[in-house]
Parts: sequence; C-alpha cells; structure tokens
Amino acid sequence: MERETKNLWDKDKRTLFRELYHRYLDEGYSQKEAKKLASEESDDIYGEAVGFAFEVADAEHNYD
Repeated sequence: MERETKNLWDKDKRTLFRELYHRYLDEGYSQKEAKKLASEESDDIYGEAVGFAFEVADAEHNYD
C-alpha cells in the first residue's frame, strides 16, 4: 500500500530514506540504528535541498 504523497519532495525524501536505510543495513547496523541514521541523514539532505531551492527562487525574483 502506497502512502499518500503531499508533494514530489516528500516522495524523494522517502526514496532517499529507503536507500540510506538499506545501505546502513548492508553495513551491518541493526534495523533500529539504520532507521535512526537514515532518518537523520535524509532530514539533513532534504533540509539542505529545500533551503537551496528557496534561495535560488528568491534570487531569481529579487534581481532589481
């Protein structure tokens, strides 16, 4: 069952989380540790990407 996606960024964040989660599992972390680490890292990456996108949008509209 697919979760409801609010926007494309949420879908990308969830995909990133799954990739990181499986990578941590492959590296030998427990499921609990892998979930925690993947969540923290995906939140950081997501926050940086969204921040960058808004900075670019603001720069495009504030060029006077």
